[in-house]
Amino acid sequence: MEEIVRKLVARKAKPGKGGVPGSLQPHQDRELIVSLEAESLDGMKKRAVVTLEQPVGSTFAIICDEGAYLGGDDTAPPPLAYFSAAIAF
Repeated sequence: MEEIVRKLVARKAKPGKGGVPGSLQPHQDRELIVSLEAESLDGMKKRAVVTLEQPVGSTFAIICDEGAYLGGDDTAPPPLAYFSAAIAF
């Protein structure tokens, strides 16, 4: 069975002034660039590969599935659970 959430690649920012990573400066304008690839799997399952491009971040694979009442196998959290967690954080 595939893991529900799995880190694929860990990346670190290049050091900026004084050896501090670029994303840890006391003041900076922030621009977030996130890339996402999604694919349908068996039944109602889907897999997304998410990479934080800027500031430099890690890459994760996330699996979601719907409950049996929607035709899924209930083997992973439903998409709405991830959406709710993202809003909370």
